[in-house]
Amino acid sequence: CEISIVRSPVSSKRSIDDGKEYVYVADMILHHYAGSPFAEKIRAVFGYKQMSWASVETSMIMPRPDLMPLSGGYRRVPVAQVGADVFCDTHVVTEYIEHAHPLRALVPEGCDWAVRALTARADTHLFQVVVALCFQPSALAALVASMGEEMMAKFAADRAQLVEGSAGVSSLAPDVAATYFHDEMAHLEAQLTADDWLFAGEPTLVDFAVYHGLWMLSNNAAVAPMLTPYAAVRGWMQRMAGLGHGRREEMAPEDALAIAREASPMTLEIASGHLPEGVDVGMNVNVTPVDYGLVPVGGTLDYCTAHACGIRREDPAVGEVRVHFPRSGFRIDCA
Repeated sequence: CEISIVRSPVSSKRSIDDGKEYVYVADMILHHYAGSPFAEKIRAVFGYKQMSWASVETSMIMPRPDLMPLSGGYRRVPVAQVGADVFCDTHVVTEYIEHAHPLRALVPEGCDWAVRALTARADTHLFQVVVALCFQPSALAALVASMGEEMMAKFAADRAQLVEGSAGVSSLAPDVAATYFHDEMAHLEAQLTADDWLFAGEPTLVDFAVYHGLWMLSNNAAVAPMLTPYAAVRGWMQRMAGLGHGRREEMAPEDALAIAREASPMTLEIASGHLPEGVDVGMNVNVTPVDYGLVPVGGTLDYCTAHACGIRREDPAVGEVRVHFPRSGFRIDCA
């Protein structure tokens, strides 16, 4: 079963700016907001691969009226768009980027399982530890100071709704989270003292998965000093930040909707398999996260592999689009 989501040819063009060669990959659009850690993960990948991309800024809280026609109700950010194809969750976003721009590979050949296993740990366990630290009372005070009380109240209500009914989101006590954090950082410090990167001597998907959580922590004045004892980790974070975000061009939300409306989903060559019991390609289904943000997205199942799935859906604002999701962390049910 192929890992790559898209097997069709991808066109690109290049330009030189500030001594770097930037690659325009199939009109990549990222719907995101500045403070989103998972969006920072993708922005840093753009920097590493020296990609040129279009930025559509969306709200940090619901509602997101200019994004919902594309994603069908998917609650999380970022969402990537290529024409009439929409990629939800950073796992399928990075899979598509790897296909469209294979230079500077995120997953070295022969290291697939190890890289993805470490990435999954960073995106779940380490990220939950960081969230617990960033949302403890002292850190919340810093957020209130930066956001303002009114926006912070709206943000807190939005995040409470996001995790409502979620068995997959654990709340760690601050002291427990701190113990986990220093255990992880001590091991990370030892490894980064010996090498500049976390795997294979160059940046990989693991670096970006670890970085975005620590980036969020470093941007909260109340908990950022927790990184002070770890000089090698801080040096690595500076190297990660030094990768930049590639070449970013701002795009209005209505222009992104128009692009989807005027396009058709790309041609795929994917052999479906690993279907849930009772589900087949062509059926009306709902795709729903299993951890948090439990909002189903409905459509017609277009393909399904061990790694990803795609559904076709229609909306008056964008016409027909295909929305891609990972298989891990999501379930597919008959509508």
